[in-house]
Amino acid sequence: MNRAHTKTRGFTIVELAVVIAVIALLATVSVVGYSAWQRDIAKDVLKADLTAATAQLKSDLNWNNTYPENEEAANGGKGLPKSKGTSYTYSRTAINRYCLIATSDQEGVPTLVVSSDDTTPREGECPAPYIQTITTATCPTTRTLAVDARDNHTYYIQKLGEGANARCWMLTNLAYAGGGTNTYNDTIPTGDGTNGTLHGPDNSGSTTYTLAKYYIPTGANPTTNPTQPSTDTTGGGSGAGRQYGYLYNWCAAMGAQNGGPKPSTSACANATTPAPNTTVSICPANWRLPTYSPTNEFTLLNNAVNSASTTTDAGLRSEWLAQRSGYWLNGFDYQSSVGRHWSSTQYSATSAYYLYFSGSNINPSVSSYKSSGYAVRCVAS
Repeated sequence: MNRAHTKTRGFTIVELAVVIAVIALLATVSVVGYSAWQRDIAKDVLKADLTAATAQLKSDLNWNNTYPENEEAANGGKGLPKSKGTSYTYSRTAINRYCLIATSDQEGVPTLVVSSDDTTPREGECPAPYIQTITTATCPTTRTLAVDARDNHTYYIQKLGEGANARCWMLTNLAYAGGGTNTYNDTIPTGDGTNGTLHGPDNSGSTTYTLAKYYIPTGANPTTNPTQPSTDTTGGGSGAGRQYGYLYNWCAAMGAQNGGPKPSTSACANATTPAPNTTVSICPANWRLPTYSPTNEFTLLNNAVNSASTTTDAGLRSEWLAQRSGYWLNGFDYQSSVGRHWSSTQYSATSAYYLYFSGSNINPSVSSYKSSGYAVRCVAS
């Protein structure tokens, strides 16, 4: 009797290779999907931690009228709430201002941030500090954005110079017109020429040294948080990079010290006595106008960033971001050609010292009529 034989066909090498490749692909997809899921979970944990921490910080502010000085001081010394695997970087930039960054130990999870300005967890950086919270001791040595709490106009600041000659400078011209919030008790009242107020902008009027006046040239370009000011280093020609700020007569630059809420001094009078208060100015709190005497701070600046040159303002433009904003003298003159910045030192009853610069001439020791409208750069006290 004949028997039927059945031949069983096995997998070929190619087929086995295909199967193995498919299995590997599925495994990879599973691992990638699982890792993405883990990252999403870790990011949600960060969000939850920051939400809880924000609530605790708000509670601390309500109880103590200030945010905690550091993370460990929160919640009566118990610290901020957080999950295992979460770490915080906390900074208080003012009694009513903070920034909190959360980082996960899970690889690939982005850091998240909240602040007193925005309590919704997000990716990004801490907002710029208020310029009023910066001091000479805490001034950054790299160009840094800061916000004027009065009106949210933004400026670059940086410590320039070495040792005892170092100063913390505004790197962009002041563009403050009075008023705004008064968190730091540094607002200049607004008005129309009465004592203690700013008069202007009156871009078609005459000059005066007894009323605090300001003028707004084309290219003033004041910016508000979070818009950053220009870093133009051409001197401020005709392009969008101009950052001229406002122009002030000396009375306005010195904070309208002619009565009202300010002491009456020669800052807004045809006199040299009583001497102006050099700690009072239109600058933000903890900042002031540069001095000519007893130390000429414009000379220190020119030595530090311009190699003490008297023939080129290249260093001033590249490091101090100097803008040739011209001046006001019954009209705007010499925009993009020269720069003039007030000091807090008067020369006579009708004139005060200032810094002059152009592409071919630097003079930190010149004086001019207090009625002229010049730019203002402040230094930290």
